[in-house]
Amino acid sequence: MATAEQRRQEILNVAQGLAKDGAHYLWGAEGLKPTRTGGGFAPVALDRPASATFCAATNTVGGQVFVCAGRCSRRTGGGLIPSPDTDSRLTAFLAQWAGKPHSQYGWGDELTPRLVKGDNIMDYARNIDLTDKVVWGEGCDETLHFDCGGLVRLVVLQVCGVIIKGISLLPDPATMLTPKNTPMARKVKAREALWPADIVVYDGGKHIAFAIADDKPLYVEGSKSSFKVAQAECATDGVNYGETHNATATKCIRLSDDALTYKN
Repeated sequence: MATAEQRRQEILNVAQGLAKDGAHYLWGAEGLKPTRTGGGFAPVALDRPASATFCAATNTVGGQVFVCAGRCSRRTGGGLIPSPDTDSRLTAFLAQWAGKPHSQYGWGDELTPRLVKGDNIMDYARNIDLTDKVVWGEGCDETLHFDCGGLVRLVVLQVCGVIIKGISLLPDPATMLTPKNTPMARKVKAREALWPADIVVYDGGKHIAFAIADDKPLYVEGSKSSFKVAQAECATDGVNYGETHNATATKCIRLSDDALTYKN
């Protein structure tokens, strides 16, 4: 029978594996993987450079369409195409693939163009809003996609077998119960040491992540965080592990031992 401590480490191991595999960020996604048979691709659009899209994941949430930016800030050669209509690299790509829309299957993670869709999709390193802009991003074929909450929920479900949807929005996470009818979690107190796989909530719920907490830093509510996390960070960076999310930590949640060890 796994201990709670072992499960915390297993949660981080799974999140680290997803980061190493290059999982992408896409709003509303919770393990979405575009495939030849399962769909999940934005429509191929290679007739006009200014709307060029190829091998890019899409998701619709509340009637709004989101198109994956393909970790475009993470890859050499990725990022914004400032003038699509005159970009020679894009022109060559269109000439090669415009008549072969099915070639996006089996593409792998090589760079393709995509018209990014969503809301305030920032390249924070360059302070550029990429919404409705064409970028070079990694191909999304057979690649898992998450948003920040989708990553946390799916990993906990996979490792522990419990559903925690909505837990970060509760004033008191202890009111959510495990299948054993015991508290699912509790709030970490101010200046209490973080434990691995604690769930940090930033800026009132705008972002959540797993604390790595290998050095057991103190949790200081309402301060800018400086500890390392595992997270689905943003559209331009995807899932990463061991980086900081420099935003205000407004809540921290610790899963109970019953939640962590429910799946055995």
